[in-house]
This record gives sequence, structure tokens and C-alpha cells, in this order.
Amino acid sequence: MTTASSILHRRRARLASPALLIAGGLIAALAGCTSSTEQQITTGGIPDDYRHTHPIAVEEMLESMDVPVGQDTARLPTGVADTVAGFGQTFAASGASLIAVVAPSGSPNQVAAAGAAVEVEQVLRRSGVNPRAIQYRVYRAGPEERNAPVHIAYNRIAAHTAPCGPWPDQVAESSQNRDYVAFGCATQQNLAAMVASPLDLIYPRGLTPADAQRRAAVLDKYRKGQAFGADLSQETGGTVATGVGP
Repeated sequence: MTTASSILHRRRARLASPALLIAGGLIAALAGCTSSTEQQITTGGIPDDYRHTHPIAVEEMLESMDVPVGQDTARLPTGVADTVAGFGQTFAASGASLIAVVAPSGSPNQVAAAGAAVEVEQVLRRSGVNPRAIQYRVYRAGPEERNAPVHIAYNRIAAHTAPCGPWPDQVAESSQNRDYVAFGCATQQNLAAMVASPLDLIYPRGLTPADAQRRAAVLDKYRKGQAFGADLSQETGGTVATGVGP
């Protein structure tokens, strides 16, 4: 026998089933919206700093120069000698302790290369390189190397970056409004090449002592209301604006 309570229970079940289906659909839709929202990338959250994508490394590198030598070369040409002198000056300024002059052995130009190596050593000395820092060496060259060069090399601490390129993307095509891959690479390479001391990129240098005499002269002119000219030797004329100075 069906009671009134059982009939009421079945009616509630029939009414609850569509409501549950609707609620389940809403939950699934909201879950889908949440998933798509999490996959979106905001521009500010993208690591896009060129100093991180193209970092400058400070490490030991080999600096080398090849001096071409022909079989009939009697002496180094003037232009080549000047280039060797410049290389020697760079070595002296680098703080490195050893520079190697490496001549070929076994090549058809062996005799001429040995004479060129001696002349290279002389040019290095004239350019300011300590004779004790020059080391003469020999490398094996084959008979097919008719113009085997004389190598000059030394190790130094240098700043450098990875080579620029390739260019996998275009500057004007970025759906995320990001910098292109090679952005800042040339600037970083130029900075690494121009810096006088690679450690300047990592640590600051110490300050030089203040010039007390110059500071006293500047303060004296300020008290007198005198202007400061571009030429420090002729800072005598002119007055400053009204209300400045005594």
C-alpha cells in the first residue's frame, strides 16, 4: 500500500534529478573556464629581460693571432708588424702573465717562419711586453701547408656572450607581445667588447680620494656668487642668478 510519504518522496526525486543535471553541467562549464584561464599567460609574467636571455659571461678565453708567412718572406711587412705590436699592447694591458709565439715545423716555409717568429718576438718586446713573458714554441705542420702561419696566443679573463642568431621569429609578429628572440643580443655583445675591465660588470671600483683643493675653489666661487665657466683656467667672470650666494 502506497503511503502519502512515499508518493511525496518520489515527486521530490523527480524534481531533484533535472536540478542535479543542471548543476553538474554548470560545474563542468565552470571547470572548463577555470582551465582556460589558467592557461593564459600575462605579459608581465614572461621572463623577457635581455640580460637573462643573452647574459654576459666573464671567464678565461684564448686570444690568438695568426701571422701569415710565405716561403720567400724575408721579413715582416710594416702593416703586419704594426698589428703584432697592437696585439702585444693588448696583452700587456690584459694582465696575463704569458704569451706564446708558436712557429711551424715540417712545412715548406719552415725556415722563413722561424725567422718571422724571431721578428715577432722583437716586435712584442718593443711594444712593451716583458721578455720573460714571451715563450717560444713549435707546432707540427704538414708538407701541404705551404704558408703555415706563426701563431701568437695568450689566455686572459674576458667578457663575452653567446653568438647572436638564429632568428626564429619576426619582430612584428608576436601574439604574446613579447620581445623577439634576438632582442638585446647585439647590445650585450658590444658592451662585452667595449668594457675596459670585465670585472666592472660584476663589482664596482673603489672611489678615488676627493680633491680638497678643487672643492675649496668651487665653494669659494659659490660664496662669492661667481659663475663656473667651461674653461677651468678662466673661471673669473659672470654672476649667478639673483638670490644665489651672499
